[in-house]
Amino acid sequence: MEQAPLTFALLDAQIEAMPEGPVATLNTPQWIRPWTLIGVVGAVLGLLPSLLIQWFAPAQWMVWMSKAGLIVMVIGFAPGFVRNVFVLWREFRAHRQGLIAQVDHDVDEFRALATRLAAYPKDQLEAQARAARMAYERLGSRLIMLIGGVERLGLLPLLVSLFVVLRNWRDLLALPGWMSFFAIMAAILWVIGWAGAEFRRRLQFYGDLLDEALVVQGKQPSAVVGLPAHRTSGVPEN
Repeated sequence: MEQAPLTFALLDAQIEAMPEGPVATLNTPQWIRPWTLIGVVGAVLGLLPSLLIQWFAPAQWMVWMSKAGLIVMVIGFAPGFVRNVFVLWREFRAHRQGLIAQVDHDVDEFRALATRLAAYPKDQLEAQARAARMAYERLGSRLIMLIGGVERLGLLPLLVSLFVVLRNWRDLLALPGWMSFFAIMAAILWVIGWAGAEFRRRLQFYGDLLDEALVVQGKQPSAVVGLPAHRTSGVPEN
């Protein structure tokens, strides 16, 4: 059977196919992410009229937009909030045992995938590992230029936006323009930082996985891998 080309698309598909493990409920599921983005959009819509009022005359549509944004924000963040509260309550009593079991599971799956990747030629593994590390560094540089270190603040920018919206929900149009602007930018920067950080984590995992495959390849006999054994030392063989 012909071997599939070693691409990052293949790596990503292999990683996504890995079983999630005993405490997978602690990971953010895919279906939560669209709802979170809907909540961010709602927060922006709720704050936008108070910014537009600086240039346009107050109108009824601004009030409707603010109320609609508030409703969308609550609907968008509600599923993730309810799920997180439920998961934390359920996992709190045995969190240590569950996390240890998850680490054991992740290590086994990581090594199994690295063993399968060790069947690829050494030069391909090394080239892809270098590419993953270069992409990781380049993305980090771009994020620093674009948003500084805001990704290290975690949920704080988003919580600031939520606080501004909920604190003034009775009359969002009365918000000062500067406060609305910074609240909107905080929500947008959080989305950019979150997306960039998620992709950087995946790039880092690509590099670690390929490095582990090279280690596995170096420990396997040539007959198993079908290639010359990977030598990790500079000592010449006799």
